[in-house]
Amino acid sequence: MFSRFFLILLLASAFHASALACENKLVCIEEDNWSIGVAFGAGARTNPLVDGDAIPLIILPDVAWYGEHAYFDNGEFGYQWQPNKDSTTEVFVRTNTERAYFAFWHPSNIFLPTNSVTDDAGTPSPGGEEDPPRYISVDDIAQRDWSLDAGLRTNWFNDNDRWSFTVIHDALGVHNGFSATGRYQHDFEWQDWALATHLSVTYKSSNLIDYYYGISQRDTSDEILWYSAGSTFQFTGGLLFNKPINQHWHWLGRIQITSLGSGMTDSPLVSKRYVTNMFFGVGYRF
Repeated sequence: MFSRFFLILLLASAFHASALACENKLVCIEEDNWSIGVAFGAGARTNPLVDGDAIPLIILPDVAWYGEHAYFDNGEFGYQWQPNKDSTTEVFVRTNTERAYFAFWHPSNIFLPTNSVTDDAGTPSPGGEEDPPRYISVDDIAQRDWSLDAGLRTNWFNDNDRWSFTVIHDALGVHNGFSATGRYQHDFEWQDWALATHLSVTYKSSNLIDYYYGISQRDTSDEILWYSAGSTFQFTGGLLFNKPINQHWHWLGRIQITSLGSGMTDSPLVSKRYVTNMFFGVGYRF
């Protein structure tokens, strides 16, 4: 139950951004005040693993608090130093989300149609000369453990643009891997809508990718399926949108797609080249 709730908090953070100095027009939090909200709607995050089901997004909590330096933002605990109107630097801890694909309950019979086991990424060539791809189900492998990320992030921003660079490392020694992300976000308005587009590129180390998506003797005795994963680059693009209905209610939504990179998609455990994340609904802020 804890893992489910924490994952939902992490997914909910997509609708909530660091609010120091109210640099993001979608959300603004006054210092030393709690921001509590909840979104209701329909959406899902696809699961790229073989026999992995989509993660439903139906009710998304949004809980944040920002002090002068310390903050809590949807599962992320952090500390900012020397913040100003143009930039912030913060250290933080949060759970690593990779294991979410392995741990979440199977809701497809209730919320969403079952995902196909493979997509075009695993389709044999029409010539029929090659052996068919070999896969292993997420239900048939050894357990992957949760990890805690410790990170450093620097943000630069102006009225409508925000750049950030983040480096995180496995704080518990589960996989001893790390990742680094560069991200750009542009905020703009259209009629009564507040919108934000974002692009990012993330490097994930071989230790991180191999722990979660590599296949070895711990998973199967079939050596044909063994796979030692390398590092990978993942590219993400997305759109956030928000429109007030009244003082408390607002329309909101998110569309995002991430390409996973060959270090991950070459694994017999992975059947898709990308992950999509979509949600449409209404939000209430207390």
